[in-house]
Amino acid sequence: MNDDQNIEDDMKLSDEPSAHEAMDCKRAFTRMRVPAPDVDDAWQKFSADTDTQPKMKKSKSKRSLFIGFVTGVAASVVIFFGIYQMFIASLLPQPVQVFNAEESGSDVLLSYSSGQSYNLSNANTAATGALLTQGVKANKDSLVYMQAKSNVQPKLLTVSTPRGKDYHIVLPDGTNVWLNADTKLVFPEHFSGEQREVQLDGEAYFEVTEDKEHPFVVNNKLFATIVLGTKFNMKTYNQDDANVVLIEGRVQVESTKTGATQTILPGQKAHLTPAGQFDVQQVDTYAFVQWKEGYFYFNDAPLVEIMRELGRWYNVDIIIENSRMMYTRLHFVAERGQGIAEALQNLNAIDDVHAVIKNNTVVVK
Repeated sequence: MNDDQNIEDDMKLSDEPSAHEAMDCKRAFTRMRVPAPDVDDAWQKFSADTDTQPKMKKSKSKRSLFIGFVTGVAASVVIFFGIYQMFIASLLPQPVQVFNAEESGSDVLLSYSSGQSYNLSNANTAATGALLTQGVKANKDSLVYMQAKSNVQPKLLTVSTPRGKDYHIVLPDGTNVWLNADTKLVFPEHFSGEQREVQLDGEAYFEVTEDKEHPFVVNNKLFATIVLGTKFNMKTYNQDDANVVLIEGRVQVESTKTGATQTILPGQKAHLTPAGQFDVQQVDTYAFVQWKEGYFYFNDAPLVEIMRELGRWYNVDIIIENSRMMYTRLHFVAERGQGIAEALQNLNAIDDVHAVIKNNTVVVK
């Protein structure tokens, strides 16, 4: 029993570690143990990281907003000054081209509706029966057409003048017509029927032979003029200056657009308005007939009207640099037979007008 008891006690003693073994285990555990985390230090780092990131994003956001604001303001300033400059430019006088030159012949031509045509600028002063027909005389300045009446339907004739030349015609009834530059007149070989009708495109001065039984009618694309025997000037280049000025007698004008009629007396001008009505004014008729005497003559006329006449006669482009000057009224006289340099010299003698010509363009400064 005692032996067995001793053996059991020895076994219990062997199970308990010795002091050295216990120390060795403690040292080993110490070397292997991971230090416990520092909670305070970790929290401070986390707070620092989380605070820094939003600040950076917030700073970038503010910067983007600021840059966008500045860009918007700058764009607005640019647009404002652009509109302002356009507005100021619209208030400043602008250059205006009031007449356009064009390719044009230099000869006065006579054309028949049958297809025949003749250059009247080359016609001599002798009787030209061989050139035209019996009873017709022509030279470089005038045509006398004295065709006898017949029962045959008369042919239509057209006399056309180029820019820079005028021409005189005596019609079959004895009526005298002076054609200004760039003008066409259509008339028959002889007049038949109740009226003596002709067609005008441009400007002409008429001295109509009186015939109470056969009124003389001048048609154009804008209005008709009906007369018995009278002297008048008709201008129909365009709507702006379409008018009739009566020198002697009495005429009636009728609008093609509206049918409105107006009777005018000597010393009156009937101007056709864009609405198709007639505006009648008292005028100095002398200024409206001097062109057939070989003069540019304008009395209290707007600059634009003067320059258009110069442009048509000399076939040059006309530009008025200061649009406010267009309707400045002037007194201007020059000979049509002289060159454009001389005409512009006369114009430049007027105060506040300065015109120069270069490359077939006249610029009024």
